[in-house]
Amino acid sequence: MTIGVKLDIGFKNSDSCHKLFGHRNALSLITKLGVRAVETAVDLKTDFSSLAEHIRLCTSEGVRMSLHPYTEGTVCNPGHFSKLDPYCRQFHTRVFVAAEDAAVRQGATAVVNIHGAAGPNGADRRPLVEESVRFFSWSREWCAENAPRVKVVAELQFRPHANEAIQRIGDNYEELIEITERAKVDACLDLGHAYMNAARFGVPLEPPVELLKRIAHVHCHDADEIDHRPLIHDRVPCERVLLEAVEHGFDGTVVLEVPPKTYVEAGGFDTLVQSIQKLKAISAAA
Repeated sequence: MTIGVKLDIGFKNSDSCHKLFGHRNALSLITKLGVRAVETAVDLKTDFSSLAEHIRLCTSEGVRMSLHPYTEGTVCNPGHFSKLDPYCRQFHTRVFVAAEDAAVRQGATAVVNIHGAAGPNGADRRPLVEESVRFFSWSREWCAENAPRVKVVAELQFRPHANEAIQRIGDNYEELIEITERAKVDACLDLGHAYMNAARFGVPLEPPVELLKRIAHVHCHDADEIDHRPLIHDRVPCERVLLEAVEHGFDGTVVLEVPPKTYVEAGGFDTLVQSIQKLKAISAAA
């Protein structure tokens, strides 16, 4: 089990990172703490030359890279994969090429973790499921031919309330299993999303065995009133679920998906240290 953190392009010039790390070298510091991976967000505003430089910087420090594209509410979302082609394909192709560069530089597979389709609340859900399957199937096939060191995974999403304007495909275990099995891709288990879905809707938090066997990547964060918090609240049962995943073959990266600003607001650098130490203890017990 590899421990990773969320670190975005331009972190060296980020006020939040300055407050969190001070004048210390952030990459050097986190590696000394036991972090061996970084996940970086990508969206339609991303400058891909800046992303390439970010990848060179991170991999030169010996940390592995994964990428996490965000397209909700845009023409590049998988929900528009067939109808608004080629926008979705063009954007994700650029992400896959960047991830292949990272994989070559780090000498190991690079994960690209993607949300399934999103659409307006009230729309027929099945077409969005089918679009998700088509999108992830295409992604797997494109990478197999053009970016063979890239592994595409589908993430468990955060379920909206019934009165919210959006719906997200893959916000429940049954749907995520269907998408990953039909598209022949693996899954990203987002533990914070799983907890919030269970707390808000009374659904099971524990992933079924069918999904546990497909987990290749994990997002780990705690919760108070909201999720994406440092691992200091002990609400999300990280240890129990991670050990279950390991028992079913998981040996990938667990990303502390917490922005630097949130660590600062929660108490500063010590909250990052506590979060990493908690994951190191779980890894040692696995």
